[in-house]
Amino acid sequence: MNTKKIRCGVCSTDFESASHPPYSAHTLFAKMHALGFSCVQFAFSSVSETQFTPTGSIEIPAEIPQHAMTAIRSAADTYGIPVTAVNGTFNMAHPDKAIREEGIRRFPVLCKAAKELGANYITLCSGTRNPDNLWSPSEDNLSDGAWEDMRDTITRCTEIAADYGITLAIESEASNIISTPERARRIMDEVGMPNLKMILDCANLFHTGHAHKDEVLPTLDRAFRYYGHDIVIAHGKDIAAGDGITFCATGRGIVDFAYTARLLREVGFSGDMFLHGIYDEDDMPRAKAHWECAARGEA
Repeated sequence: MNTKKIRCGVCSTDFESASHPPYSAHTLFAKMHALGFSCVQFAFSSVSETQFTPTGSIEIPAEIPQHAMTAIRSAADTYGIPVTAVNGTFNMAHPDKAIREEGIRRFPVLCKAAKELGANYITLCSGTRNPDNLWSPSEDNLSDGAWEDMRDTITRCTEIAADYGITLAIESEASNIISTPERARRIMDEVGMPNLKMILDCANLFHTGHAHKDEVLPTLDRAFRYYGHDIVIAHGKDIAAGDGITFCATGRGIVDFAYTARLLREVGFSGDMFLHGIYDEDDMPRAKAHWECAARGEA
């Protein structure tokens, strides 16, 4: 069992809001430092210097200005918050091949930037046949064609990332092509490259009708059975009890984070926990305290 303390970080997208423009890199990292976070999963849409706004299909920029990179590195160094993972999400199964090809075209730019920031991981979205939003479901997601397009896109991005010494991390999510732990295991086996690994996002493991307290432990056990030893990143998103899918901030739902921490230690997890799904800076201290208490086995 790994007894190393799991660092508590945050996804920078939790600081993005429709009510205010993106923060400068300095302001963003200052806020994370003041809240006590130890690391960050960073999205280039989160800082004003990049002047980048994601679309419903591609959430990585085509170009990243050097002055933005300088500002991000400087802020990370100033506040002692390493960028250990970078968002690389685009719709890897978009029905329009041109969208998929554009995401692949942007990927070397992203890998180079991630490496420059010191990140070893890029996070992915397996995609959906829904043409409007990469996080929305489609009836065609279980088709052979959707799987083949996604696998081709992931394979090509994994090959690009390997040239930069970067590991890609994907997750199981009900609305996407990789919607179950079994499908997660399948994509890793079919791609067959050692730099394709997993994100554990407990909230994303639940499907409609299954977000109930008595299903939490079996749902977590199932995920660890299929890919526990391949988890390199953990997310602290939570989900409310009910027949629908309603995500919520860490500790406000049914996810058993103490049990999660125990399972992570048992498989020798050496990565970081990034809190996610909070989107309220005032609630972040409570969410962080909830995870840290759970990680100590006290909740």
